[in-house]
Amino acid sequence: MEQRRSPGQDHSITPTRRQALGLAGVSLTAAGLLSSCGSAGGRSGSSSPTELTTPTTVEAEAVDGLITSEVEGVAPLYVGSPGAYRDVVSEKPAAGGSLSSFQILWGAPVTGHDENQVWQKLEDELGVDSYDITMVPAASYGDKLATLLASGQLPDFVYIQPNDPNAARALSDGAFLELNDYLEGDKVEQYPNLATTPAGAWTDSALHGALLGVPNPDPLRNNLLVLRLDAMKEVGVDAVPEDAEDLKSLWLELAKLGKVAGREVFAHGALEPTTFEPLHDLGQEYQIVDGKVTHKYLLPQYEDHLAFMAELWKGGFFHPDALGQVNPELFKQGQQLNYEASFAGFYWVPDAGRINLCKEAVPTAEFIHYAMPSVDGGVGKHALGKSFGGMVCIPADRGKDEDRVRELLRICDYYRSPFGSQEALFLNSGIEGRQFDFDADKNLVPADNPPTEGACTWLGLLQNRVNQLPEMNKDMLENIKETLESATSSGSTSAVDSLTSSVHTRNASKLDQVHKDYYNAIVSGRRPVSDAAELQQTWLDRGGQDVLDDFQKLLDEAS
Repeated sequence: MEQRRSPGQDHSITPTRRQALGLAGVSLTAAGLLSSCGSAGGRSGSSSPTELTTPTTVEAEAVDGLITSEVEGVAPLYVGSPGAYRDVVSEKPAAGGSLSSFQILWGAPVTGHDENQVWQKLEDELGVDSYDITMVPAASYGDKLATLLASGQLPDFVYIQPNDPNAARALSDGAFLELNDYLEGDKVEQYPNLATTPAGAWTDSALHGALLGVPNPDPLRNNLLVLRLDAMKEVGVDAVPEDAEDLKSLWLELAKLGKVAGREVFAHGALEPTTFEPLHDLGQEYQIVDGKVTHKYLLPQYEDHLAFMAELWKGGFFHPDALGQVNPELFKQGQQLNYEASFAGFYWVPDAGRINLCKEAVPTAEFIHYAMPSVDGGVGKHALGKSFGGMVCIPADRGKDEDRVRELLRICDYYRSPFGSQEALFLNSGIEGRQFDFDADKNLVPADNPPTEGACTWLGLLQNRVNQLPEMNKDMLENIKETLESATSSGSTSAVDSLTSSVHTRNASKLDQVHKDYYNAIVSGRRPVSDAAELQQTWLDRGGQDVLDDFQKLLDEAS
């Protein structure tokens, strides 16, 4: 069975998402990025802001057993798979003709159309005679998008990551159709699956009050930390400490074990900065302090954070190769005791999720998820992601034919079919007996040697996220729910999260390298912790100050 979601979710690399808790509608447009270009057949960006009438949000039909959270931005949970799947699209969205798209390819290239049964079934499901799908590897998305935009020959659907500079420019220059006249307010109810989109995803993806695409909602945080509970018990601890200093003591005790269940173990693997940042409440990457834009590395507690991490290093907490290439399979091989991954990484399917692979390697392994505590008490401030994972846009010239626009929106509606539907099952998992099967507990499991056909269904629009927990892991349900709620509740967004800066785009890689060089050297003891001040100044001198200034300018223009 092939996973359709982007690894977004594991690190979230990356499909970009806008903040669900966005601040007073501050968006790309509010930042003054939208120019006054016109477009054919529909409203386009204007030079003055317009107020968005947010599309109505309708609750999706309930699925028996779905466990929802009262914490905004936490995805619902479901144990196993639904016993039955319902049809939600009663009529095919299109009545023949052709369709085309530009979208990201996650994973290996797919089988060509003529031998690809999933591709052919997708055409039949949508009611089109032919579907020309351009699938671009994530690594070359930006370059390929630039070439496509320069050609002026855009397909019916273009998947857009708004933080890409070419995408941001195309959005502001009127390359894509405004959809307000089709979707705002109750109009969206003509497309019942699109109508389940949370209001935050519409608001945060809108530009200057214009709906320039259909966003795909995402939870604000979907990563989990885990500790090997069986290893904790070996050092006399059966609960994760709620105090950061006590947790440090536990980690250092675990680092001394050497072996657990007969296997060589390491307390933690790679030196991953973001995993540990909640310890000192570092929060979002760019923040506003006393009305000024700053960066988490410039916060006054950052030197204390480096000192804390240096103590962990000195105590042997990290793998000896933590500065180089650590085997990424250590956890599932039963050799890493503290670990972070996305929900899907831990539990995607029973025999592919890392928790169950670890249990296969070490049958006595036990696990406990936890939210990182703060040195100041309580849960540490966790960074939050965006409220949407990119969006699918329709070129402006399609607006000359309103019937065609409505047909394209019906197709988008099909792609957003909800959890528990036959349509979503097909889009996410492929064809039963070909890409997947059901086990005795009605869990979806990969078919034997499945053909690589299904990635063509990833347009960039999926069902509202539901985290499916395999039946065999249902004992972890409450622990997972509490952990995701605690981590998500701890975070707070910044108005800067809703801004796109070309200066930042140009400097981001260089600034990341500056930080990595200093961080690795300080934590590993090759530089003193007092070099934190040098780190901060170098970061500013190498382009960081320019980025802060640009974000400040955009923020001031939006106020």
